Amino acid sequence: MNSRSYYTLSSKILLAVVLSILVACGTDTKKGDASKEFDEAQSQMSENFQKAIRDIPPPAEIPYIIQSTGADFNPNIINDHKKYESYTTSAKKAAFNLGVYATDIGYLSSYGKTQEALNYMDVSLKLTESIGAQDAVDFAVLERFENNLSNPDSLANIINLVIENSDEYLQSNDRNNIAALMIGGTFIEALYISTQIIDTYPKDLLPDDQRLQILSPMVQMLVKQKESLKDVIELLEGVDNKEDWEIATINSLNELYENYTKFDPMGKIAEGKGNEVLNDEVLSRLTTQVDSIRTNVVY
Repeated sequence: MNSRSYYTLSSKILLAVVLSILVACGTDTKKGDASKEFDEAQSQMSENFQKAIRDIPPPAEIPYIIQSTGADFNPNIINDHKKYESYTTSAKKAAFNLGVYATDIGYLSSYGKTQEALNYMDVSLKLTESIGAQDAVDFAVLERFENNLSNPDSLANIINLVIENSDEYLQSNDRNNIAALMIGGTFIEALYISTQIIDTYPKDLLPDDQRLQILSPMVQMLVKQKESLKDVIELLEGVDNKEDWEIATINSLNELYENYTKFDPMGKIAEGKGNEVLNDEVLSRLTTQVDSIRTNVVY
């Protein structure tokens, strides 16, 4: 698979599971007696969701970047699909981890782990029942998705269709809440994978400057996540009736953002201190913070 095919696949694959459960039933926009405040909140939530979709670098961009690093597949990075049952007790936790699993599907697919990806697809479908979206699953689209998992060009076309048909269905406030949580899950898992790739990359094979050269695309991708992180925070803050773990996650993400403002690897490189980037204290704190946040949502 060439790099362009990887990018085409990676730029959309993670939204396939997320959006496929949101498109089949058409629109269901709340009308009539909704208050002005409700309408404004609903409109703001929709705006935040669309902004996140537009601005957040697709989490599945990571598999393409991983290819450039030559990193081996690491099964310990992704969330165990057997844990899905522990998420079924909370619709919100199910939605968040549905997003996490969607990211993992992209990671698995990039390494040709087709059967494993299908296993994750299976538990993702089971989680749709926990969020009350089982009737919204377009099984025809999912069957085409499964049949074309090893064909990135066909898969990209299928996912494009899913994405194009999703906008109207996401107009209802309830569905926006679910979509916000799933996007949050994809983002956190993507950030986790990227920091883990950097952190676990063999340190005894190459000098720091050569290791940085190889990991540079991943580091640059992390830099780009700063504004995306802000989008995710705003999106999650708009979710109604937050549970304790959601509030804790948002607080932790705000702390992560504060640390992000100090993350300036390009500045170090410009100063001729590039060999310090991978051992940077700020990067180490980012990695630890992301690990903690991710642990709390997949536990």
